[in-house]
Amino acid sequence: MHQKTMKAINLNLMKRYSAKIAGLLFVLLSGLAASALDDGMLSGFDPTSLVGRDRSFGADFSKEKFLVLCYHDVPVKIVDDRDEYAVELENLVLHIEFLKSEGFSFVGADDLLAAAERRKELPAKSVLLSFDDAYESFYTHVFPLLKIYKIPAILAVVPAWIDKGELSEYKKKFMSWEQIKEVSDSGLVNVASHSSDMHKSVLSHPLGSTSAAFISRIYDPAAAKYETDDEYWRRISEDISGSFNTLKERNARVPDSIVWPYGRYNGATVEAAKKAGFKMMFTLDSGLANINRLDAIPRYMLMGNPTATDFAKEFRKKFVEHPRHRIVHADIDPVYSPDHGQMLRNIDKFIERICNIKPHAVYLQAFCDSDGDGNVESLYFPNGVLPTRADIFGRISRALSIRGIAVYAWMPVMSFQLPDAELTKRLRVCEFRDGENKPSVSWYERLSPFSEDACRIIERIYEDLAKNCSFEGVIFQDDAYMNDFEDFGPDATAAYLKTVGSEKFIPFQSLPVEKKNAWTDAKTDKLVELTSRIMAKVLYYRPETLFARTVYAPILTNPGSEEWFCQNYDKCLMNYDFTVVMAYPRMEGKFWERDWLRELVRKAGERPDGLRKTVFKVQAFDWKEDEWIPDSKLRRWVRALVAAGAHHVSYYPDGLFEGRPGLGTARDIMSSRDFPLDKPGR
Repeated sequence: MHQKTMKAINLNLMKRYSAKIAGLLFVLLSGLAASALDDGMLSGFDPTSLVGRDRSFGADFSKEKFLVLCYHDVPVKIVDDRDEYAVELENLVLHIEFLKSEGFSFVGADDLLAAAERRKELPAKSVLLSFDDAYESFYTHVFPLLKIYKIPAILAVVPAWIDKGELSEYKKKFMSWEQIKEVSDSGLVNVASHSSDMHKSVLSHPLGSTSAAFISRIYDPAAAKYETDDEYWRRISEDISGSFNTLKERNARVPDSIVWPYGRYNGATVEAAKKAGFKMMFTLDSGLANINRLDAIPRYMLMGNPTATDFAKEFRKKFVEHPRHRIVHADIDPVYSPDHGQMLRNIDKFIERICNIKPHAVYLQAFCDSDGDGNVESLYFPNGVLPTRADIFGRISRALSIRGIAVYAWMPVMSFQLPDAELTKRLRVCEFRDGENKPSVSWYERLSPFSEDACRIIERIYEDLAKNCSFEGVIFQDDAYMNDFEDFGPDATAAYLKTVGSEKFIPFQSLPVEKKNAWTDAKTDKLVELTSRIMAKVLYYRPETLFARTVYAPILTNPGSEEWFCQNYDKCLMNYDFTVVMAYPRMEGKFWERDWLRELVRKAGERPDGLRKTVFKVQAFDWKEDEWIPDSKLRRWVRALVAAGAHHVSYYPDGLFEGRPGLGTARDIMSSRDFPLDKPGR
C-alpha cells in the first residue's frame, strides 16, 4: 500500500477512534495485509473466476455482472461467540484491501441504476458492499472507513428496530434516525428498506413451525386456519409501502432499494415493492448479480468473521468449486399415523435419523402413496384440489431446513387421482392398442399433458404447495413419461394428426420412422412444457427453488429408448437444475452391476454439464425379491459411482422403522460432513 495512503488512513482513524484502535488498524494495514499478499496466502485465488451459479451453471464476470457482499454488525472485537453474523473491523479492512489489490472496483446503488438504464457502464470487476440492520457500529466504525476509501455502500434499515433502539438478545444498539440521515446526506450511503417490521418469523404451521414473515401464510391457532391470500397481500403491501414512506420522510430522499429480511422473497413481495416505488431488491440468492435483473439481486453473506485468507478460500468454495451432493430420498408415508401423538413421535424420529445421517439434501415425499400403486389421491400439505391426509410435509421440511439440510419436495407430475372419478377418467392419458383407444393400462394412471384442464389442475396443486410450505427444491417423480402407445386422448389425438401431417388417423406403429420421431419429440417436449408451467407457478412463491427431474436409466445408455418413455437426457440437462437417473441395477436386471453403474457415469460424462447436473440414485430395496439391499452391496454401488466420477449420489428408499440402511452405512455414503471427498483439506 502507498505510504501516503497509509498516513491518511491513520490520521483519519485517530480522529474517529481511540489511539489504540487506530494503531491496531495501522499495523494491520501496513503489516498483516501486505504480508498476507506478499507471502502468497491469497495468491491461489483468482477473482475473475468468481462466477455466479445462475441456472446455466456458468456466468462470466462481465460488465453486466457484479458481486454484492452482505455484512451485518462490525465491532472492533466480537464479545459474544453466538454472534455468527458479526465481522470484526480489522477483517473488514482486510477484505477491502484484498479486493482493491485484485483490481475490483467498488460501486454504489446509483451506479447500478445508471448501468441498468444504459447511462453508464459498470467496471468489469464490480463489487457492492451492503450492511444490514443499521447497527451503531456502522456509524462508528464502517462509515469512517467508507469516507477514507471513498467507497459507496448500502445500509438496510428496519424502522421498527430504529425506534426500539436496541436488540436485546445480543445487547446491540442501532443507529439513530439522525445518524441515518447523516450517512445518507454524505452521498456515499444508500439507505434501503429492510421492511417496516417484518424482519421476524411468524407461526406458519399448526405443529408450531415458524418461518420468514414476508413469504409465509400466518397460521392462526385460535381460528385453526391459515391467512387468506387477501390477508397476506394486505399485510405485506402495508409493511413495504410503510417502510418506503418512513424512509422518504426521515431522509428527505426517495428510497430506491429494499433488502429482503433473511433474503426471502416471492413474486407477491416483488409486486408490492414495485408498486410502492422501489427499483432494486436485494436477496441472499447465490451467484453474481446482473444489471438486467435488479428485482432479484443476489448477495454473498459474510459469516463467521472470516480473515482475509478465509475470505479468499470461501469465495473459491462458493464460486469456483462445484459441490458434490449426497441425498437421501425418503418416504413420509411411514411417518403418518391416525394417532396424533404417535405421528408427532414418528416425525421426531424421522428428523433425528436424517440429522444423524447428515446429507446435503433430502428428496422428501409430499404426497400420499400408502398403498404403493404410484397413483396419488391425497397430499401431505394444504391444497384446494386433493384431500390433505395430514399437514406434515411443511413441518418436517422446515425442521430439516433450519438444521442445514436442503429439502426437495418430491411430487408426481401427472399421476393424480381427482375426487371426481369421471373427471379423472376424462383427463387421463389414453393409449391406442389393438385397434381401440382407451385409458392407458400403464403403471401410473396419469393426467394428460395435452389436456389444458388437466394442466391447470396440476399447476394449482403445485401453486398450493409453494404457497403453504417452505422448501429448497422440487423433484419431479418418474411418472413424467409416455410410452409408444400413448397419448391418444381427444386433445392428444388432435396434436398427433397435426404433427404427423395427416387428416386420417394412422396407428403410431404404422408410421414411417421420421414421423414416429416427430411424434416422439412432440410428446417429449410436451412433458417439458408441463414441468415448465409447474416451475413458473412454484417460482412465483419460491424464487430460489431448484428443480430436479427423475428419468429412467436406459435414456443414458440407449438414446433410442426415448420412443418408449418420451424422456431425453440432453433436454433434461438443458431444462432442469438436476437430472436424477434411476440407477437401479436390480430393477434393470443387470448381472455386472458395478460395470453398469460405471457405464452410466461414463455416458453422463460425455456431456459438458452431465456430471455436474446429474444425480445417480441407487436402490436400497429390491422390489423384485421384496428384500433390502445388503449394506455392503449398497456401499459398493455408491463407491463405484463416485470412483467413476459421479458428482452427486442418492439412494431410495430409506427405512425409518427398519433402520435400513444401517445408520453407519447411511452416514458413510451420504454424509455431507463425513464423506471422504468433502472432508476439510480436500
